[in-house]
Amino acid sequence: MINLYDLLEAASGQLFGEPAAHLFSQFCVDSRSATEASLYVAIKGERGDGHQYMQEAVEHGATGLLCSRPPEFDTTGISVILVKNPLQALMTWSHFVVGKQGVQVIGVAGTSGKSVTLAAIEQVLKTQYNVLAASSEQGGRLDVPLTLARMTPEHQIVALSLDVLYPGEMGEMVGAIRPHVGVISHVGFGYHERFETGDQLAREVGQLVDYISPSGLVVLNYDDDYARGLATRARAKVVTVSTEVAFGADLMAQNIMLDAARTGFDLRYNEQRAVGRWTPLLGKQQLTCALAALAVGTYFDIPLHDALHALTEIEPLPGRMKPLDGINGSIIIDDSYKADPWTTLAALDWLQAVTQDQGRAIFVFGDMDALGTSGQRSHRRVGQRASEFAARLVTDGSEAALAARAALDQGMPPEGVRITYSIHDTVAGVMDADVTSAM
Repeated sequence: MINLYDLLEAASGQLFGEPAAHLFSQFCVDSRSATEASLYVAIKGERGDGHQYMQEAVEHGATGLLCSRPPEFDTTGISVILVKNPLQALMTWSHFVVGKQGVQVIGVAGTSGKSVTLAAIEQVLKTQYNVLAASSEQGGRLDVPLTLARMTPEHQIVALSLDVLYPGEMGEMVGAIRPHVGVISHVGFGYHERFETGDQLAREVGQLVDYISPSGLVVLNYDDDYARGLATRARAKVVTVSTEVAFGADLMAQNIMLDAARTGFDLRYNEQRAVGRWTPLLGKQQLTCALAALAVGTYFDIPLHDALHALTEIEPLPGRMKPLDGINGSIIIDDSYKADPWTTLAALDWLQAVTQDQGRAIFVFGDMDALGTSGQRSHRRVGQRASEFAARLVTDGSEAALAARAALDQGMPPEGVRITYSIHDTVAGVMDADVTSAM
């Protein structure tokens, strides 16, 4: 919930006219998605000037406007707040409300795995705490205020996604929220078009590690070269997690058993051992997210046994390796959310492991966006990997078609490849494969 007077105090704002609404349900940066009791924020950006759409936001139900110039229409019944820079005002408000409520803050950064890590952290911590662990999925620094707008006085811990879109954003985000714990999931440069090198991206993400005080905690993915290298920058205690039998890691999953419905593993953490554990999260990639949540749990004094039990009850997130029921007893895995090369290749590793005894795997693949100059290479790499074991590859989109052609170049039979450009044809390609497998 957003309080008008908190915003005025934090951002040094001025009221334009008499205030109407004093409380707002959420921030809104797209006039088309404004809802009743929302506060529309007029931001100037790459896609235009949000001030042009203030009246549209009000027509959709917004009861407040945060802007840098007065509206040119009747604002009776609307609270209008004037500030120099609306986006900067959101960040100063974030700093203000975090300090005012006194919550402990966890920042989760990286180019993949943030949402699953946040969900796992929430699942572990809610055994003892009232937790807000979410992302607005807006991307970039806007994620911070849009998520904090959901915070209530009952929340004790807030876990936030720190999604870097541009150089310089991480420093601004950590300065605003002052995290006590930092988690780095995976730093994959190959598909991040706004950074010149992987080292530049790692330095940007590493500012989260720099910020955490000696009394805090840093959790790093030991299996990721960039993330592991950030350990030398930490002032806080570092806990590394691994699913690759990396004996230098602090918290390690061993004897991993991949299944179509869950992932089994044994756990080693310092002198503690836990045998025969499992989670509904699928594959080594998501198991790494679960291990990070266990490490965070230890910082907040959650017994390891309780944390492991909590992870057996987590619900897989839509679009992130979520199992669905298909026809003829088949299993469909929905991994459609913001696909990138690393997560897609990890999904293929999992698919090969769980279908090797059944002898038939059907892989449906769509375009991966925002890959910059690595786009063609990344799509072809996915096709080459799928050709190694998949019985059928169905692609949807012009970029994804590169994967199909790469699979053909690798010797995959033409009857096993279906190139489509519409959801209708994609579904038909899957149905054809599913029916054939049942014959």
